[in-house]
Amino acid sequence: MAQLLRIYFSIILAWGAGLTAAIAQKADPALFGTLPSVIQAEISPDGKTVAVLQNSGGQSSVVFVDLENPAATPQGVGVGIAKARQIQWVDDDYVLLLVSITQNARTNTGMQLIEIWRWLAISSRTQKTVTLFKRDVDYYISDPGALLATTPDDPGSAIIARTMPNATQRGSTSGLGGRFNKDKSDLAYSLAKVDLKSGGKRITNRGNEHTIDWIVDSNGEPILRIDYDREKQVRKIYKRRLQSSTFELAQEITELRGETSKISLYGIGESSNEVLATQNDENGVASLYVFDVAEGRVTRKFFGSDKYDIDDVEYDPRTGRVLGVIYNEDLPRAYYIDPELEKTRSSLEKALPGAAPIITSRSADGSKLIIRASYTDRPDEIYTFDKSTRNLAFFSSTSPGVADQIYGEKTKYDFVSPDGLAIDGYLTTPVGAEKSNMPLIVLPHGGPASRDNQSFDWWAFFYAARGYAVYQPNFRGSGGYGLAFREAGYGEWGRKMQGDITNGVQKLIDDGIADPSRICIVGGSYGGYAALAGATLTPDLYACAVSVNGLSDLPSFIGEAAQQSSLGAAYWERRIGSRFRNADELAAVSPARLAASAGPPIMLIHGKDDTVVPFYQSEIMRDALVAANKEYVFVELRGEDHWLSSNETRTGMLSQSIEFIDKHIGGE
Repeated sequence: MAQLLRIYFSIILAWGAGLTAAIAQKADPALFGTLPSVIQAEISPDGKTVAVLQNSGGQSSVVFVDLENPAATPQGVGVGIAKARQIQWVDDDYVLLLVSITQNARTNTGMQLIEIWRWLAISSRTQKTVTLFKRDVDYYISDPGALLATTPDDPGSAIIARTMPNATQRGSTSGLGGRFNKDKSDLAYSLAKVDLKSGGKRITNRGNEHTIDWIVDSNGEPILRIDYDREKQVRKIYKRRLQSSTFELAQEITELRGETSKISLYGIGESSNEVLATQNDENGVASLYVFDVAEGRVTRKFFGSDKYDIDDVEYDPRTGRVLGVIYNEDLPRAYYIDPELEKTRSSLEKALPGAAPIITSRSADGSKLIIRASYTDRPDEIYTFDKSTRNLAFFSSTSPGVADQIYGEKTKYDFVSPDGLAIDGYLTTPVGAEKSNMPLIVLPHGGPASRDNQSFDWWAFFYAARGYAVYQPNFRGSGGYGLAFREAGYGEWGRKMQGDITNGVQKLIDDGIADPSRICIVGGSYGGYAALAGATLTPDLYACAVSVNGLSDLPSFIGEAAQQSSLGAAYWERRIGSRFRNADELAAVSPARLAASAGPPIMLIHGKDDTVVPFYQSEIMRDALVAANKEYVFVELRGEDHWLSSNETRTGMLSQSIEFIDKHIGGE
């Protein structure tokens, strides 16, 4: 396969001794730690080709499968050392590939570790690739921009909204990164028409210093422009005047500093005068609403769940329309705007018993679909569906190797907290195991404003296959359950949020499921913080703790956020607390400052290139444990980011953690 990209900077990859070695026993870490073989599959507008973003042997590639000639050898291109994230068809020839890579860069605040994101255009016909906006490399622009329109009447081009220099600049065209200009006064979030063959752009509509978003029609012409005044904390929605290129103010919304936006606009609804948006309903649940462009305001609720927030809105850049929404019950669910599409989804649920099917891609005429089905007992599966013939065909499991070695089953495990809050959760156990006096791994999720559901989870299922019960609670502060549930976690890090985890564990003990002497708490990101908090705030409850890319010192974390952005600082202060006003309270729940109280042995695992939770957060915890003469293990994942984006680091994390867990609470 052709090499997708030559990158003119390097990342050093170095692993500790034995970090990636596979363990020759049931549930090999190298198997469960391998990235999904099929990350994403998308069908071309003409319905003839499926583009597959896949992983093989630790290398990502985009492969093109000819549906009309199944015997033909698939053609594709390799991604190299860049991390492949997402693909999107633009026309019958070009696919956009979203990639990222970590780079040290000099910014206004000094040297900083940055995750650089870029769109690459790939021709399925020639296999040639080009980096979009490659002449903008003289500027520190880490985001790739958003694909808003595919311009079907003008193949080989696309409309993308992105922060860009308003003036044409000359600069190096090599690689994803480049030199970073300290003067950003000429940068604005604008609309540009991009040539997919050359990567060049022409700005079609210029934003201003406050512009953060655009809503466009199927031709890429703007309907709405959204500005945000950071000083006044005001979001302004402007609508384009009739038969004019100018805009007039439609609505002005004051927002609380550090809080999420009150309204998010996505695309055209049932008519060209309606834009669909999400905002909280009267019960605080994120729902879908109609924004009337002519009236310049939200007029009615279109769709919503009684309990669960909308997690994602499916947008079609070919038409500028919203196709549907995704929300999580126990499995991810979809609702589609088009009654025919919604009818198809319903029929697919009947055709795939036990599955939660989501239509992830469709041809331009809607006759051919790609279906992604989620299950409680195996990895997601990909199907093709031909509406004209009603033929539903299995395409691939996302993780075929793992699908053949499932040793766990995942069930609901809910309880009510002492203060009356319902806490949902899930328990994964070895298939056929008697749920009595089991060694338990507590696996709280990251975020913390995300959530776990009942679908297959590679991390939890690996531990279950090694003989453990695995508990995943959606403690207060988790996302997906409405504003009140999320806000119930504000200021409760190490307190009521941790209490929900502790109370769930206690219920497992009281129900006779968990052996109270064999419990380990493990987690990543916020879950890593929860693991360290468990080891220091409730040291008698756990026999070991494993933090992966976790926080240990809250004041320093908030302080670094403040150095990078006043908005970032406000976001975290709203959720955790102020490092000035709440200094004592934050210190009281910062594990690094409680190391002397640590009870169980602690393992710290951290990616050296983590741009979300800095590597020093684990270094601080390590130094505190050394000073307190506590037992610990420190594992540095060099070259790895926050999300464990490589086979080697996922495998290494599973290998190291299971060895540590087995040592302290026993295996099968």
